[in-house]
Amino acid sequence: MSPTVLVFHPHRQASRVNAALAASAEAAGAQVRYLYDLYPDFQIDVAAEQAVLEV
Repeated sequence: MSPTVLVFHPHRQASRVNAALAASAEAAGAQVRYLYDLYPDFQIDVAAEQAVLEV
C-alpha cells in the first residue's frame, strides 16, 4: 500500500514548491492526485476520492 498525496493548487505548474513536493512524493512511490486537474468544475466526486483513500 502506498500513500496518497492530494495536491490542491490552482496554478501548480507555476508553483515551484508544490511541484517539488509532488515530484518528491511521486519519486518516493506515493500516488499524487491533482484535484484541480481531476475536477476543473469543482464538482469533486467525494465517493470516488474516499474510495481511493480506503485502498
